[in-house]
Amino acid sequence: MARQPKGFRLDRIMVVAIREFRSTVFTKGFIIGAIAFPLGMFFLVALIPMLMSDHMVPITGTIVIADEDGSVATAAQAAFDRMRDEPSTLGDSARDLLTSDAAPDLDDLHVLSDVGTTVNVQVKRLSITSDLTDVRAEVQAETLLALAEIPSELLDADPSVDSVIALLVPSKTSPKTTALLSRTIRDATVIARVERTGTDLAKARALVRQPKTDAARMTREGTQASESLELRLFIPGGFMILMWIATFTSANQLCTTTIEEKSSKVIEVLLSALSPTELLAGKIVGQSFVSAIMLATYGSVGIAGLAFATMLDVVPLSAMLMFIVWFVLAYFMAAAIMVAVGSAVSDLREAQSLIGPAMSVMIIPLLVWLPISENPTGWLATVSSFIPPIGPFIMVLRTTGAMEPIPLWQIVGSLIVNGCATVVLIWLAGRVFRIGVLMQGKPPTPLELLRWARAR
Repeated sequence: MARQPKGFRLDRIMVVAIREFRSTVFTKGFIIGAIAFPLGMFFLVALIPMLMSDHMVPITGTIVIADEDGSVATAAQAAFDRMRDEPSTLGDSARDLLTSDAAPDLDDLHVLSDVGTTVNVQVKRLSITSDLTDVRAEVQAETLLALAEIPSELLDADPSVDSVIALLVPSKTSPKTTALLSRTIRDATVIARVERTGTDLAKARALVRQPKTDAARMTREGTQASESLELRLFIPGGFMILMWIATFTSANQLCTTTIEEKSSKVIEVLLSALSPTELLAGKIVGQSFVSAIMLATYGSVGIAGLAFATMLDVVPLSAMLMFIVWFVLAYFMAAAIMVAVGSAVSDLREAQSLIGPAMSVMIIPLLVWLPISENPTGWLATVSSFIPPIGPFIMVLRTTGAMEPIPLWQIVGSLIVNGCATVVLIWLAGRVFRIGVLMQGKPPTPLELLRWARAR
């Protein structure tokens, strides 16, 4: 075997890094899965509203409402007339549903998506006691929009919960049209019931209208900060998952390529021109460029989504800059672990027994996402920030989700602890890599890996 070169030359490291980068990025799988797919999803989400608005079918025609005294038919006609004369009526209904504390049902969700639909509906009134056979035939023949049968007990002051409105529509009716007709007839039934009791409808609605809640959090400095539970939970989780995916996709690729090169003896050829340290450094640096591309691609899509929703102010610029620092630490720790495992085994099946314990630790941030997002300054968040290799992921959750600034000593302390841990892990990976890449046969146990790390 040729003598392995010694030293640590940057030009040789960059040659390996470029080779690692090109062998990963310039493949159809990476281009489609890591770049084309998220960009395609972004443009698809942006196009959906335009596609929906261009294909909204106007709701025109006649419906028959069979009730006891015509009051429901009258109220429904008034509602449809308002939709025809004032298209913003649907928009007002949607805003009322979104700002109310009660969760909208399935029909309400369809109404929300029907904002902007042209509505021109005429209501024909029949008695509930009439023979409706011919009307049902007209609905079947699609000459009527719908038939609604309103039981008399639904107009009582205390209606039975078992009584329902029977709404019959043609088979080709779209779900949005059915939802709009259903909601309008239900509202008309309530209006007719209230008016029958002699109660002022506007006052009754005002009495039962739930007030809005404007939640604010009092900070330690005595100022008030707006409170949004959804943003505090999901935006930090989004940042953390983004970093997790970008980190472990490249780290796993690093493990895979190391195993493949070791099995095909390519790594022995490389070691004839490079030292093990240079080869290790080049592979880690090359995959870091791959990880950076993934982070930039997915991150730009997420930031564009926040900008589209005018929520860029939710995450401070300082938190986004610190995100890059935490990502670098997280990647190099994960890469050191994966490349050490890849150099110690000869195939992917053998790697599972060594990767399993490492992944069981690295999955902890996903498990504590919600508790830490709810209390970014609590003891769990504080302690786990100083535990490598999960510390960077925890700090991303804290810095992007905290309504108050994280104490500076915790940020600096976490940087020092996780930075030192990164250096130690890379050093240990280098010692394992030096021995493991030339070893064949039975895969080592964790204790044997520790002996390799201690070997001189």
